[in-house]
Amino acid sequence: MNCRRHSGLVLALFLSLLLHFSVVISPGWYGDNKEDEPSTVLDARLVAVPAAPLPSSPPRAKKVLIPKIAPEVVQDSAPVLTQDTPSAVPEAATDPVPQAATSLATEPEPAEVVPSLPRHGRIQFAISRGDGGFVVGKSVHEWSHDGKRYNLSASSETTGLAALFKAVRVIQTSEGFFVQGDLKPASFRYDQGNGVVETADFDWDAHQVKMSNGLSFPVGDGAEDIVSMFYQLIQAAQRGEGFVMGVTTGKKLERYVFDWLEEDVLELKPGRFHAWHVRIRSVSGGADVTDVWLGREVAGLPIRIRHIDRKGEIFDQRAEIIDYEGK
Repeated sequence: MNCRRHSGLVLALFLSLLLHFSVVISPGWYGDNKEDEPSTVLDARLVAVPAAPLPSSPPRAKKVLIPKIAPEVVQDSAPVLTQDTPSAVPEAATDPVPQAATSLATEPEPAEVVPSLPRHGRIQFAISRGDGGFVVGKSVHEWSHDGKRYNLSASSETTGLAALFKAVRVIQTSEGFFVQGDLKPASFRYDQGNGVVETADFDWDAHQVKMSNGLSFPVGDGAEDIVSMFYQLIQAAQRGEGFVMGVTTGKKLERYVFDWLEEDVLELKPGRFHAWHVRIRSVSGGADVTDVWLGREVAGLPIRIRHIDRKGEIFDQRAEIIDYEGK
């Protein structure tokens, strides 16, 4: 009798784990925890800087909106002669009149910035429920780029005993290009593995993102999707700035605040890492919070992603395998 009761409890526990896992299995779970909310145009953007060695001291937490700054126009100091300007030389003079500069200084072409993201790589995460809890699945991030265009994917699935009860597999992909070293997505796709596919297409000329559900939202420069977001964070880590970013999940657009916390030391399966700690929370003030750690020893790539949903459930992704070009 006790054996039957124990078996029933184990089965109930696994079913509960699978129910939560099917909701949060992908890196973008926290984007769907709240009702859709209207979004406004995001004026802030990440200003690209040339790739530089990562700072040795931890960045302080700030909340900084980075506005666009119009380029300063510099006028030549020499006077400009026009048809309305009387000549300083008499008409009888035979020497030619020296011509002053008549045009404004032109803005130089911006130098090309090499993306800090390695050209290709792969990170495999173990997904557990709770801090140090039971492992219920894995997530694999893969990417490649040529310095101009990129392709990112994140596939997540149940593993081990959890997979015996219910096999779950979801895939998210992001494609786009680089502008001054920053990721600028063109399209995002979220395949839930059950026949449901959600997409988002960016129209940067119109500054809009259109969802497959028919909704459209205005976006400003610096907006990302739920996958490219993780690989854009290192650009801000080098500056130690907090900022606001518009992020789409393929279902809606949400605005998130990114706060830089104190540097941490993580002991993971691949080794010991010094990592920047970034906290992500919605502007609307939702209860769900996501923490991301970027490893200094591995080009600022995400090595841990921990999410607490609005019900207080914890889902933790920790890197088990990190492999990329140049490592």
